[in-house]
Amino acid sequence: MQRIITIVRKTLQDVIAAIDGSIIMTPEISDAINCIFDAKVPANWLTDPSGAEISWLLPKLGNWISSLIDRNK
Repeated sequence: MQRIITIVRKTLQDVIAAIDGSIIMTPEISDAINCIFDAKVPANWLTDPSGAEISWLLPKLGNWISSLIDRNK
């Protein structure tokens, strides 16, 4: 659970920094921004680079975040 929370936190911090211009916009950050805009779960929150599933699969971002909060409790 802590691994997923760390990934989510890092992604959101990178998104904010890239929008502010503090870091360079990478394709991964751009994909995360597009997914969040479309209310989808970013791919790096679901699978690791090898393709192994690291979290649960839900189609909408709101449902996924609600599930994250419930699971953390």
